Amino acid sequence: MKEEQLKNISFIKTIMMLFVVLCHSMMFFGSEWFTYIQPVFHANYLYKFALWTNTFHIQTFTMASGFLYFYLREVKNKYNNSKEFILKKTKRLIIPFIFTCIFWVIPFAVYYFHYDLSQIFNRYVLMRQPNQLWFLIMLFLVFAIITLVYKRIKISFIGLIIIYIFSITIGTALGHFNINFFQIDKAITYFLYFYFGGYIYKFNKNISIKQIIIISCLLPVIIITINYMSNSGLGLLYYLSVLLQPVISLIEILIIYYICSIIAKKSKSLFNNKIYTLLEENSFGIYLFHQQIIYFTITILNGIVHPIIQTLLSFSISIIISLIICLLLKKKKITRFMFGL
Repeated sequence: MKEEQLKNISFIKTIMMLFVVLCHSMMFFGSEWFTYIQPVFHANYLYKFALWTNTFHIQTFTMASGFLYFYLREVKNKYNNSKEFILKKTKRLIIPFIFTCIFWVIPFAVYYFHYDLSQIFNRYVLMRQPNQLWFLIMLFLVFAIITLVYKRIKISFIGLIIIYIFSITIGTALGHFNINFFQIDKAITYFLYFYFGGYIYKFNKNISIKQIIIISCLLPVIIITINYMSNSGLGLLYYLSVLLQPVISLIEILIIYYICSIIAKKSKSLFNNKIYTLLEENSFGIYLFHQQIIYFTITILNGIVHPIIQTLLSFSISIIISLIICLLLKKKKITRFMFGL
């Protein structure tokens, strides 16, 4: 693999982190995402845009993790020692989860949402709804699953279909019955996108720009069809729409991968840009801390400025303050370890 492909994957992860922050900056409008206060101005268009980003940002980030995993294991011969690999991912994902919960997420949750001990136990100890940190637990479980099944699976189109059926049916069933302890339902569902990262790694040279353009043109048709089916009630069409919804995400992931590849090739100077480098090096920390800062900006700005201005300010302020927190925490070895920085 060329160095530019690795840079492209890092670029994708950084961009998707920014989309997550943008999504959370808009979710306040039209939903119960932040129930401490209600929006003074309603901006359903921002909420709809946020819902759209929800169909690809974390999915694409998970794909990038899968892409790197299969590359490092098959080309660089890494991750062959399962115990060392799980220990490494524990340090990278579980340790930051614990300390970010204790020192950051839970204090904000108690202040804004008045959670009692039983709610804290349910949400953060059982990890059923740990705010933005759900992704860390989900990804850790995905790594655990791939460690167990790596020697039993092959990257192929048939394999992709099998993983698709397994992930969607089992993941949806677990979610339906509210069996989401330790994010097991999300891990099974998102394993599809992790595997798809391996698929793109292996077969990306076989996909042409023309095919991407055709797929892009088909995407609106698929979206309209699935939306129609999902609004048809709880009959067969509805359940088919649930099963087909990930198809949209897979197509979007593929489009994003190739758009980012083109940008990376055409704008090589981007990777030397100081602002981009700062965001890339601290994307994990920004993800850890951004959401609670958005809570604060919403509380201050709600009803004072236009929703679009509020979104842009929440987005910018949360990134800047998260960056400052990351840079401060990186000064000490113990805090770097605690928060995975």
